[in-house]
Amino acid sequence: MNDKVGSKTVLSYLYVCPSNKRKIMVLTDPEFESSVLISSDEGASYQKYRLSFYILSLLFHPTQEDWALAYSHDQ
Repeated sequence: MNDKVGSKTVLSYLYVCPSNKRKIMVLTDPEFESSVLISSDEGASYQKYRLSFYILSLLFHPTQEDWALAYSHDQ
C-alpha cells in the first residue's frame, strides 16, 4: 500500500462505502498529517485531500456513495 499512499503516511482508520464496496476512505493519523485518502477502485489508487482540521469520526451516507459525514472538535 505504500506505493499507493506514500511511504511516510501513517493510516488511522479505513472505511468502506455501504452502497459501493469499491469505494474506500482512509484517514491518516492527525499527529503526522490530517488528510483523507479516497479510492473508487478498491484501493488500486487513491486521491489525497489534506484537511485543516482533525476528523474524530467519519461515516459514509448509506445510499449516496459520494456523501460523507465527519465530526471534529475544531471550529
